[in-house]
Parts: sequence; C-alpha cells; structure tokens
Amino acid sequence: MNLSGKEPINSNQRFNKIEYLDQNIGKYNGFLLGSSRMGHFPIEYVNKHAGERKSFYNLNMFSAVPEDYLKILKYLMKSGHPIKKVIIGIDIFPLFNPPDVNRPAFRHHPNITGKSRFEYLLDYLFQTSFFYLFTEAGYYFGEEPIIYQHDYTTGRYYPHRSIKSIQENPGRYWANQLAQAEMKITSLQNNSQKINPKQKEDLGRLLAWLDEQEINYKVFIQPTHPKEQALYSAEKELLINDLKHYEIIRIKGIQKMLQYNTNFYDLMHYKPVVAKAIIDYLYEKS
Repeated sequence: MNLSGKEPINSNQRFNKIEYLDQNIGKYNGFLLGSSRMGHFPIEYVNKHAGERKSFYNLNMFSAVPEDYLKILKYLMKSGHPIKKVIIGIDIFPLFNPPDVNRPAFRHHPNITGKSRFEYLLDYLFQTSFFYLFTEAGYYFGEEPIIYQHDYTTGRYYPHRSIKSIQENPGRYWANQLAQAEMKITSLQNNSQKINPKQKEDLGRLLAWLDEQEINYKVFIQPTHPKEQALYSAEKELLINDLKHYEIIRIKGIQKMLQYNTNFYDLMHYKPVVAKAIIDYLYEKS
C-alpha cells in the first residue's frame, strides 16, 4: 500500500540498468563506466564525438568500483552486446573507501549474481523499497522534490533536490557544502589514507581484461573540486605510477572551470558543462 499516493521508487541502478539493457541487446556498442560522478554526461554529446557508428549508454552506478565494471562488462558480452568502446572515469574516493555492497541499492542484478529472480525480488528489492522510502521521506510525505530521478533509457540521473536548493538559495547551499567539506578534510587528515589493495588489483584486472578482449577504451582520472583535489593529489600520483603500463589519462585544461561552484551540483558531482569538456579532451587531445 502506498500511503502517500505518489509513484513508488526503486533506485537500484545496478538492477534497473541491466533490466533495460537486457531488453535492448544490440542497441548500444559503447559504455560509460564510473561512479555517480559519471552520471551527468550527455549521451548525445558523447555519441557526436565518438562517431556515427557508436551508440553509448551511461553505466554510472553510485559508489561503483572496478569490480562492478568488470562483472557488468562480462555479463553484457556474454549476453550478446557488441562492446566496441568503453570510457572509464576512475574515482579515487571509492578506492580508499570501498562501498558496502550489502546495501540494497548496490546489489547486482540476479542475472549477474546467479541468484534466482524470485529470491532477489523478495530479498533485495523489498529492502531497497524501504530504504528509499526512508531516504525519500521528504518526497513521499512532503513537498520536497525527489532526490534523484533516473533515466534508464540513457543511464543518466538528475539530482532534483540539489538543483532546487541551489535555485532557492545558492549562498546558503554552498556555505553548507563547504562546511561539510571542512569537516571531511579534518577527519581525513586525522586518519591514514591508503588505497585499498584489492581495489587497485581489481582496476588492473579490469584493464587487463579489456586488453585481452581487444576492446577500445579510454581511462581517465576524475577531475574534482579544489576542496577535494587537495585530499588525494599524492595518492593519485601513486595510483598512476602503479598502473603506468596502462594509459591512464589526466584531463588538462579545465582547471579554471573547476574553480567555480556554479559548475557543480555539489562538491563531488560536476555538471554537464564539465562532462562535455572532459569528452572534448578525450577525443581531441588524448
């Protein structure tokens, strides 16, 4: 029973995107892979740069890590999807703090895990519904916009709650964002930050598999807001050095763009204007 009268939500991207792709085998031959930072890439802009024979789908997933990407790519290939091109945005933060994959929103589709669909629906989606009922309480029982709206025909999502907050009072919104960043910086400075060895190994396995399958790919380190950039600069260098036999691209020429809060939805997620600049660099400079 839906007490609010509003449409129920299931925001498990790992489930819903596979559901959509299973119904559209052969429609896409290129895939964007990454965490939620990759969520705002305009697919039509990517396709324009990639050429008329490429049709991309955005496989960004909240808190995704290389193991997620490899599982999904192997499944897509097995299912008959023609994978011709992959663009991967490497997010440093999950490499330090891997996600809890037992969270309802991060569990993979049963076609990937091998669970029965019935078991998955009872266990995973039931829990996911209650999880999002709690996190979206302002939407269901108040006048707040939904936090995220997902378009599974492209893979992109829209952070409506953040957009509304910025429109209503940008000064207050960014003051809160920067205050939270200061707390995060203090916390990280008080704790040793090391890349999780398994995450680094998984990234190496992913890139090795792409080479073995002769899949054309571009891998880049995600650009970040200056407040976050300062936290991981040394670790980025270590990661790139450890994987120097792979071509990992550093996006250049957009530093000025990253200085402006107006080019971000929050301190972690940049807007399409930055995503377009990244695509420009990947196809024109690298």
